[in-house]
Amino acid sequence: MAPHYQAATLIAAPSYPNAIAWSSENLVAVASGHLITILNPAALEGPRELVVLRPNNPFSIGVVSREDLFEPCIMPTSLARETEPCAQSISWSQQGFSPNSGCLLAVCTVDGHVKLYRSPFCEFCDEWVEVADISLLLFNHYKSIEFGEDDGPHSFPQEKENTEHNQQLVCIGELQEHLPYRVTKRRKRKAIRIEGYVYDEDEDAVDAKDADFSLDSCSNLKKKSSKKVTKPAHEYAVGKGQGNSQNIETPLFCNGEEKSLPLITAKQYLCREALLSSLVVAWSPVLPSPDRNSYFMGNWCILAVGYKSGSVSFWKIHKPEYYTIDIGMVTRDPILIGVVQAHQSWVTAISWELFSSGYSKPLLLLATGCSDGSSKIWLGDIEGLNQCTCAKEVPFTLVAEVTTDSSAPISSISLSSPVQHLNLVNLAIGRTSGLIETWLWSISGNKIEKIDERDGHDQVVTGLSWGFDGHCLYSCSQDNSARCWMLNKKHLEEIPVHTYFPELKESIDLTEVSERCCGLALAPGELMVAVVRSLDPNLLNQMYQARTQKAVVEFIWIGGQFLGIPLDNSVICSLQSEALPGTNLWWASNIFWSLKKYEDCKRVLVLWDLIAALQGFKKSAPTFLEALLHKWVSGLFSDDPQYDSIDIQSHSIHNMSKVSLRKLHLLNIICKKVMLIDHAKYSPGVEQGNDVTTDLWNNLLVRSERELRERLVGFTFAAVLNRTAYFLKDASIENSWFPVGVAQMDSWTSMNNGEVHNELKFLRTRINDLGSRINLVCEYSVEESCTYCSAPVPFESPDVAVCIGGNPATSLAETHKLSRCTASMRLCSILQPTWHCVCCGGTVDKLLPEIFFAMPASFWDTTHGNESLDLSAPAVPFCPFCGILLQRLTPDFLVSVSPV
Repeated sequence: MAPHYQAATLIAAPSYPNAIAWSSENLVAVASGHLITILNPAALEGPRELVVLRPNNPFSIGVVSREDLFEPCIMPTSLARETEPCAQSISWSQQGFSPNSGCLLAVCTVDGHVKLYRSPFCEFCDEWVEVADISLLLFNHYKSIEFGEDDGPHSFPQEKENTEHNQQLVCIGELQEHLPYRVTKRRKRKAIRIEGYVYDEDEDAVDAKDADFSLDSCSNLKKKSSKKVTKPAHEYAVGKGQGNSQNIETPLFCNGEEKSLPLITAKQYLCREALLSSLVVAWSPVLPSPDRNSYFMGNWCILAVGYKSGSVSFWKIHKPEYYTIDIGMVTRDPILIGVVQAHQSWVTAISWELFSSGYSKPLLLLATGCSDGSSKIWLGDIEGLNQCTCAKEVPFTLVAEVTTDSSAPISSISLSSPVQHLNLVNLAIGRTSGLIETWLWSISGNKIEKIDERDGHDQVVTGLSWGFDGHCLYSCSQDNSARCWMLNKKHLEEIPVHTYFPELKESIDLTEVSERCCGLALAPGELMVAVVRSLDPNLLNQMYQARTQKAVVEFIWIGGQFLGIPLDNSVICSLQSEALPGTNLWWASNIFWSLKKYEDCKRVLVLWDLIAALQGFKKSAPTFLEALLHKWVSGLFSDDPQYDSIDIQSHSIHNMSKVSLRKLHLLNIICKKVMLIDHAKYSPGVEQGNDVTTDLWNNLLVRSERELRERLVGFTFAAVLNRTAYFLKDASIENSWFPVGVAQMDSWTSMNNGEVHNELKFLRTRINDLGSRINLVCEYSVEESCTYCSAPVPFESPDVAVCIGGNPATSLAETHKLSRCTASMRLCSILQPTWHCVCCGGTVDKLLPEIFFAMPASFWDTTHGNESLDLSAPAVPFCPFCGILLQRLTPDFLVSVSPV
């Protein structure tokens, strides 16, 4: 019996390792056969979305003569038969690469194709939308260079000696070709006639053949008179010619147009097929551009794809130029920037890591694993990769290679840069034999050494992931086990995966009805792990369960584990007076660790597992929760780590003007979603004001929202002055953020003139001094009208507005309640879809620039130097009061994202 958060059943079972991935926007994707199931962990019993895999047309790499079909190298391919499409590898991009600022999903299928998908945010359906076909782009490239064959058919890239020279990447230009959709036709029996095929059925005919056929893309059938019948892609031609076939091409006719495929040898076919047969995909972290300042987000990343030939292709994907929830075709096309011959056999595992500790510039690391048991670490130059489009060399350098006696293929691999070691990188390797190896690579010394080797499992390791900054390692296997290993100096120490959580009761142990684990993934806050298991049909009810329940995704709390992270002494002192279970201390330590991670503005605010854990403690251990959060809030207003807690009786709150924007966002989220979730928004001292604790948190929320609103208005005023300064210098301001709602913000500042910061009053004075010139640099419109009745709408509140009615002369004039944009205070349009915040419920139709969310704690000092304010950063869909991702409101029957 083991406690878990919840479980979700699937209608298809996974077939390959690493079958589950958890996105940075809090969606879980599970590769189960011909379907990719998309789950929202906050609503497992709610709707789901799917990626439906359909058969792909094989690529036209050439035709092979009949006598070559019996060559040993091509015999497995010639005997293979078409099967149903099946997902082999999946990987999520980071947030911000979909047109709605969500994540893209890369899917690799068993037929070797790789495609990218996005959520159907504007289609209002449950099937994800294909946005790019990576394999087709790669095929077009290889076709343009004749598959890398030099002077003859026997010269191939994969046959070259794997030296340091050819380890460098091959430059590949930008490919932005339209991706047509193609449907594969199945081979039918001889007696059946299918339109689009050419048959040879009369053995007595002059041009008779052995009932072979070729695929014709035309609708009109045309009998071929040639003695050679060709098949595009992976179909084989029966060639009767003798002698050297190096330069022989076989014609293919379509609507009178002659197309030709080269007649190639079996070895050529095998090598070309290996170059295009992908096995694994992996997205890199978001990477910054060198021509931009260090904002909290980059604007591009790399998708790595491993192949049977031992090569790895690299694809650069940029973020959209702008984000939208109205149209979906703004995703930039992937750019192939290089191919490296990483191994001599199949590339079976890939892992990325962005290392930044102790270095002025981050280092991009890549680990690759091979079916021959070898593993390598590569170092990428970010600036060089950003500039790489048509260069002859791409800056990826082999820096370390794992040498071991084990030749078992690598099934999983994971990189991690532990914070406790500023110059070291952890590498974990899982093999098909069940062996788990951990290695430590020194960046400065460029040396790699083995830490430990454990027979962690009895069968294939199907999932491997570092957690908690490299303090622990999670693994699962085909032997139906999932384990957690704490890295204790020079060895791995196994600890229980399941942890105590007061809200949960004992539940069914899923290991009793499952037969194997097919992958695991950590939540964004790393307080929960998801494990996908295939169910044993013999142990299920054959009538009601076995036919529809093929697999299950189990969500397990791991926040109460002892992971070796040192406990904060101040946390122990603040909680030692409470009669709490020992595991709660570890929960407190890990929650503090997670909150500390989110204080970094470079980390996207997706903390659903953290909020869910806090909500659970509010129901089961409210005293523990109050002591824990009081200690955390105290640290927001004091740099002294020994500062005890807020004085609840006097509600003494320090000045929030010195608190960073990210900390204010965290405070707002915790107030709304944890401490005040059961209370309506109210003013202190009204109705429920006798609840001292509730009154305290409401007071914190009111003060925090006021500070955030003043910063928002101050930023907008500073942006207007910035654009004015550039305008007076005749400098271009076309690419800078355009402020709107300035008149409404001016009215709000005037209404609250006695309560706002002095710095904001000073900025407002400078805005008023601009006079009529203000219309040249921003949108300044005092008068607003109702969208329904065209009546004037006075400014009374920054959140809502009410028009004065269609006919003020009559007492029965109808008034309309309108919503205002949270970011600009102007009226929201009712004709266009608007962005919505699932935390505070705010509505946004004018997005703020990226730099606003990266402003330092000394915000008001920064806005004084408004002329140096860089407004060229793109606008991003984040809530100005919560900092989480905004999204479009969707019907209840569709999946929505739950960042909190």
